[in-house]
Amino acid sequence: MNKFLTFIIALLMFVVLSISTSAQQFEYPANQEKSFVSVNEFYQQTEKDDYMEFKDATYSVRQKISYKETPNAIMTFEKKTGRYFGQPKQTLSPSIHPERQVYFLASFVQTKDKEYWKHTIIDAETRRPLITGNSYHRYKNPYK
Repeated sequence: MNKFLTFIIALLMFVVLSISTSAQQFEYPANQEKSFVSVNEFYQQTEKDDYMEFKDATYSVRQKISYKETPNAIMTFEKKTGRYFGQPKQTLSPSIHPERQVYFLASFVQTKDKEYWKHTIIDAETRRPLITGNSYHRYKNPYK
């Protein structure tokens, strides 16, 4: 009887643990079949309180990508602006499907002694910000 009960429990655990991620419920499910406005139209419609590129930005990025591409987009932005120091890629949220469409907006400005970075990832369907980040760095100008 003990062996039978152990076998049943092991079988149930196997079945529960083997459920594929396709059956997983996401707060933000996949929406790759849907069509959304272009990233430039979206930026023009965005509330400037939510996100606004730096005035006189040295480098800015606007992309419509799938959520699974966001770690690479952030890393590329940081590499192109001198902010990347070999840190690991950002992990994806388990509540957002990797195939969810998002807008990636990033901006960088450099003055003679300061640098500012900011980025945001906004859900294309709900238009809610999912991830935001910003940074500031003051440095001594080597050309003085």
